[in-house]
Amino acid sequence: MTKRKKAFNVFLFLLILGGGLTASFFLSQYVASNNGSQVLIQEFGHVGILLISFIAGLNLFIPIPAATFVPVFTAGGISLFEIIVLLVVGTMAANLLSYFLGRYGGKITHTHYPELQKKLVALYTKRKEWLVYFVFLFTALMPLPDEVFLIPLGIIGVRLQQFIVPLVLGTICYQTLAAFGIHNIFKFLLV
Repeated sequence: MTKRKKAFNVFLFLLILGGGLTASFFLSQYVASNNGSQVLIQEFGHVGILLISFIAGLNLFIPIPAATFVPVFTAGGISLFEIIVLLVVGTMAANLLSYFLGRYGGKITHTHYPELQKKLVALYTKRKEWLVYFVFLFTALMPLPDEVFLIPLGIIGVRLQQFIVPLVLGTICYQTLAAFGIHNIFKFLLV
């Protein structure tokens, strides 16, 4: 990939992320001043948060964090703690689906692409003592889809029990940091 194309991709990502944040800002302003919207969010917001976090957790092409929409839901009267819990649950559901798709894909890969599977297994066995740390740090600090590593782990048959705890803890850290960060940015902009 050329430098120009990489720069364009970064610019496009930042543009999409900025557009999402801007839309969330204006939508939260609307919800804060409209009683009907607040009632609607209080009735259906929990399901909405779960769906948004699930879809954002699976989105490899336009990875906009689900926490982008935190101000809309707080303006609708849902507490930040509830939002974070629902973001974690939705994201974990997406993560588990990705892992199990990888497990299913591992059977196909083993049959049709055995060399690829051998390379993935060799990479894993070389550094498997780092798996727990990698999973935690990636999920807690990287604003990239977790499918980047979950699908390959599923393909090579790494057992979920080996990394579920750091996956959950990393997801909790990421969603908490993202939700608090975006919530506080919006509070700062409104002052």
